[in-house]
Amino acid sequence: MHEEFGTILNRGFNSWVRNLNICIPFILNFLINLILYFFFFGLMGLLLFTSNTGSIIDPATLSQTEIYTMVAKGLSENIALSVFLVLIFSLFGMFVQSFFTAGAIGMAKKASETGDTVLSDMLISGSKNIFRLFPTTLLISLLLLVGIIFMVPGAFAVGDLSTLVENPDVSGQGVGALVMGAFLWSVYIIVMNLVLSLTSYALVIDELGPLEALSASFGFFRNNKLDVFFIWVISIGLAIINSLAGEFIGSENILVAAVTSLVPFAVLQPLTAVLWTRLYLSRKGNKLYSPSDLLSYPDRF
Repeated sequence: MHEEFGTILNRGFNSWVRNLNICIPFILNFLINLILYFFFFGLMGLLLFTSNTGSIIDPATLSQTEIYTMVAKGLSENIALSVFLVLIFSLFGMFVQSFFTAGAIGMAKKASETGDTVLSDMLISGSKNIFRLFPTTLLISLLLLVGIIFMVPGAFAVGDLSTLVENPDVSGQGVGALVMGAFLWSVYIIVMNLVLSLTSYALVIDELGPLEALSASFGFFRNNKLDVFFIWVISIGLAIINSLAGEFIGSENILVAAVTSLVPFAVLQPLTAVLWTRLYLSRKGNKLYSPSDLLSYPDRF
């Protein structure tokens, strides 16, 4: 069922309004990862601010120089454990995110096809796709990291970074090359995000493997460049508007700041998930519901 872009936006918005429960996976993902971050920084604090006698030192009683010295010493003495903790918490956080992302896409798919979705759709889709989406997420992260190659020429041209910090005028050309490398890496990340933006949706909706999903996303982008670009711009634009609103309106108002901080998880992410899902299903020819076919609003939870 092919829909025009305007129809996708209109019906996608209506589908999101009808199924506000699609925000639940994103909120749960945020809360669980927030708890993980607390645990991580707590463990790192114990690691860095524990004295040789085993007692915990209060950073508030130390000067900035003493804090920097203690952090540097703690990292140098526990580098292997620190790297292990960073790796474990990062992978587990990514694993949790993969479950809820797959669950949200499953809910968006059900809502787009039938008009309604329930939380059981999240559990079914999340458990069914997590072990394929998790390695796919890792693969995409590695592909984005490959762009660091643009920084290599500038890094070699600059040489010793400590010398650059002490005397920035010494390696003027090297700094220029480093800045250009950073710019090219940023462009590379933007292009890759745009081209691979439908990877998770292809994987969950069509039940593909990691490499198949990457290929499907690239093929979908190649055939629907403008539609993908417009929804990508809408997603980025809404996030920027919310960020600016939080900065200018809520900078001195705790309530407004709290609301704007929750908007990405409660509104923006579920709305864009529904739009991406409807776009993918529409261009794939899947049967989609029309709001006019639904005469009543069922219970959403």
